[in-house]
Amino acid sequence: MRSLVWEELDKALAELPDEQCVVFELNELQNFSFKEISESTGIPVNTLISRKRYAILYLRERLYNLHEELLDE
Repeated sequence: MRSLVWEELDKALAELPDEQCVVFELNELQNFSFKEISESTGIPVNTLISRKRYAILYLRERLYNLHEELLDE
């Protein structure tokens, strides 16, 4: 089941615009702070936060059905 979740997450991440995907992966999966990402990319922290927010909204909607299926099992 865990591999199914990661597989679906990988697919959903691939559907995101690059700028949203990169911020989500760096912040959530690699544990970089927004400040660290900002310093290395030159992108303002608020812009990074906004991009991550849009990524989360998309991922939440995209993975909703998988979540429901797993609850039914």
